[in-house]
Amino acid sequence: MTAVAPMIFVVDDDLAVRKSLTRLLASAGYAVTASAAPREFLACEPYTDPCCLVLDVRMPGVTGLDLQETLAAPGGACPSSS
Repeated sequence: MTAVAPMIFVVDDDLAVRKSLTRLLASAGYAVTASAAPREFLACEPYTDPCCLVLDVRMPGVTGLDLQETLAAPGGACPSSS
């Protein structure tokens, strides 16, 4: 059985922050997927393995807190990286 690397999703509208967080987390051995906006993040297929979400709280339109509420609702799930 092959172990799946823990997935970390980064959602931040600031390109520099997305790049730096992605590089930092990848250097620690994590699989990382970055999105520029919550709607971009939600457009992917559901992700069923263990994962973590790093959110920017203040984004234009749908905020990080709005996204957290959406995922916490019944049927909410992290999208996949594929």
